[in-house]
Amino acid sequence: MSLISTNIPNLVNGVSQQPYALRLASQCEEQINGHSSVVEGLRKRPGTEHIARIPGVSGNAFIHTIVRDSFEKYIVVIQHESLRVFDLEGNEKTVNFPHGRLYLSSIDPASSFRCVTVADYTFVLNTKRVVTRLPTGVPTRPFEALVWVKQGSYGARYRLEVGEASYEHVTPEGNDPTHSFHIATNIIAGMLRDGISQHLGDGWYIHQYGSTLHIRKTDGSYFHIRAEDSLGDHGLGVITSKVQRFSDLPARAVDGFTVEVVGDQSSAFDNYYVRYETDGTPANSGVWKETLKGGEHYALNPSTMPHALVRKADGTFSFEAIDWAKREVGDLESNPFPSFTDRRINDIFFYRNRLGFVSDESIVFSRAGDYFNFFIGTATTVLDDDPIDIGVNHTKVSILRHAIPFNETLLLFSDKTQFQLGSAEILTPDTVSVNQTTEYECSLRARPVGVGRYVYFAVNRVTYSGLREYYVDGETETEEAQEITGHVPKYIPGGIFKIAASSSEDMLAVLSENAPNEVFVYKFYWNGSEKLQSSWSRWRFGPSDKILNCDFIESHLYLLIERADGVHLEVMNLEPGSVEDNWDIHVHLDSKVDEHSVLNIQFMENNPALKDDNQTLIELPYKIGDEDLIQVVCGPGGDLDEGCIFKDYLIDNTGTNTVLVMDGDWRNQPFFIGKPYEFRYRFSPFVIKEEAVGGGQMTVGEGRIQLRRVSLLYDKSGYFRVEVTPYRRDTYRYTFSGRVLGSGNNRVGRVSIEQGTFRFPVSAKNDQVTIEILNDTFLPCCFLSAEWEAFYSIRSRRL
Repeated sequence: MSLISTNIPNLVNGVSQQPYALRLASQCEEQINGHSSVVEGLRKRPGTEHIARIPGVSGNAFIHTIVRDSFEKYIVVIQHESLRVFDLEGNEKTVNFPHGRLYLSSIDPASSFRCVTVADYTFVLNTKRVVTRLPTGVPTRPFEALVWVKQGSYGARYRLEVGEASYEHVTPEGNDPTHSFHIATNIIAGMLRDGISQHLGDGWYIHQYGSTLHIRKTDGSYFHIRAEDSLGDHGLGVITSKVQRFSDLPARAVDGFTVEVVGDQSSAFDNYYVRYETDGTPANSGVWKETLKGGEHYALNPSTMPHALVRKADGTFSFEAIDWAKREVGDLESNPFPSFTDRRINDIFFYRNRLGFVSDESIVFSRAGDYFNFFIGTATTVLDDDPIDIGVNHTKVSILRHAIPFNETLLLFSDKTQFQLGSAEILTPDTVSVNQTTEYECSLRARPVGVGRYVYFAVNRVTYSGLREYYVDGETETEEAQEITGHVPKYIPGGIFKIAASSSEDMLAVLSENAPNEVFVYKFYWNGSEKLQSSWSRWRFGPSDKILNCDFIESHLYLLIERADGVHLEVMNLEPGSVEDNWDIHVHLDSKVDEHSVLNIQFMENNPALKDDNQTLIELPYKIGDEDLIQVVCGPGGDLDEGCIFKDYLIDNTGTNTVLVMDGDWRNQPFFIGKPYEFRYRFSPFVIKEEAVGGGQMTVGEGRIQLRRVSLLYDKSGYFRVEVTPYRRDTYRYTFSGRVLGSGNNRVGRVSIEQGTFRFPVSAKNDQVTIEILNDTFLPCCFLSAEWEAFYSIRSRRL
């Protein structure tokens, strides 16, 4: 038998469900309400500060966080035909509804809506709505014709047939100088107009525009028209609905006349349509502009398209239907409706100055810089800023659910396959491509999130859920999605509905509907390409709490928690070293309020209605539940000692809010009131590890390890206790009170925060004892490392 000792270098790698012989020394059996930090070590998580109670919010509401800038941040709550906006102080903002309220209709808003914010616009998507077209089509004109005198010549014959009538005009031979007047094209057009009019009779409309005649029946019906000339048919032309080339069009025409330019083999573009527009200019002059084919649908139905929540200059908001751009050129073949038409849109995103949708197996981008336009600008050529509509190609049906911009590209998720947009420097219709990258089954109820170069998404199992970390290997240029819950396969219950990420704190917060009062926390730390921390733990709130949403803003985690008295907005400050404004420690209470944030402090002197004289009524901004504990902590600078827990009070829960009836005058006494919560850390069984052949470490399985004692290196701690429970024996408790004899911090009437080493005995076999660290007070605790001693005996000597 020999006395041995070994150390655990840190306690920041969280929970592992592997056999204890395979775990890292820095991993544990369980960690509840702890915060693993490579900077500060393992500490009790910060408490939450109560901000406001949000009235009228149900548990199935959709919640979106807007971070407009460093000063304006909002929370959007969508319920059935209702949208409300709150700032991060809990104040409700005015939202006007000029139209669009019906778009918010949904029986399950939490799973039906998606949002993306761009500047003052927050686009709101209802994924259950089918996008449709407006029933109206492009107006069609009655049958009409243009007769264009293109060339005048001496002794030329011009023949025009209209309906049953015909007229032929012959120009003079030119043997008289005055004949030059008669070969002007506008004069020839006038002669044809007068001549054919005499033969047509009533029911016809003929008007001359320079060298062009506009002919139609007054009832708009079809008629026969034909023209010929003695100049090889180059002097007189008839235009009804089509021309071969744009050069075949006259310089003057009737306003609104529309014609199709068919093109020929020398042109690289499809058929397109032009319309003559005078724009109110004088003398009937105008231009031919590209336009639409008549009779076809040309507009998306804005009531079925995503709507916008717009922040106005006066600080109010307006929820309204968007004036989506209409199709202005071409026909349904050259300029079709986007592929999401007559389908549901599954997600909305913003990428490279384009608004984008995913629908079915397609990704659709708006025109660059024109977020409301999904139609091309011209049918004659492909422009770089044209909209993009591309599908994914795969042997399996791959319905796209989410699109996540990350690491200068766009990652697309279907239920079983991941795709990535090609890495072209400029995103255009000619350069766009979509490539299949990986094939991992994923649960897409929770939107994947990107943090730096990584994207995290949920994985469904039968009872439990997992998470994968998608990244691109910089050396091999391959895509992988490692499972970061591989060592905790039965830790997160199924039903993940929210993943929030913080790049400033290197952490994820995961919510599951099957653990409504818990936040599953993943802490990670990368040193170049090497991951030094991969820590899972859980934060547990009150047993009746239901966490509806959480989002990170910088180093703050904002939570919406549903309780019996309503939905509460609370915030947790995760910044390292954070303390109270008027105290040099952090008070670890949930739903925390102080003397400035309670609703009312009323001193009642000599009131016969009260049990005792000189009592203070403190009204909290919430109601304490039947299962909740409450704690009153005295702050510094008052009549009572700082850090003392005041217990002489009564609880009045008869009203909307809880009222504490406190003995004495509390008007000038700083205090903190909140709900205490328990930090718990359970060590893995201690084992001996040795260097393995080929690198790494392996556990020594032979021999008996009889633990003797354990030393904890702590920092900035005011209280904790260690509970040692040997197999089939009572629990032994060893308490650190924060008071160290001879320390300069140990002063009467002050909270003592210390650093040092705490030693406690164990006296049990390593695999037959449970060792836990607990802290159920408002005081902080932080642990850097541990060391243990044991008697080790083995029958044989290892070589």
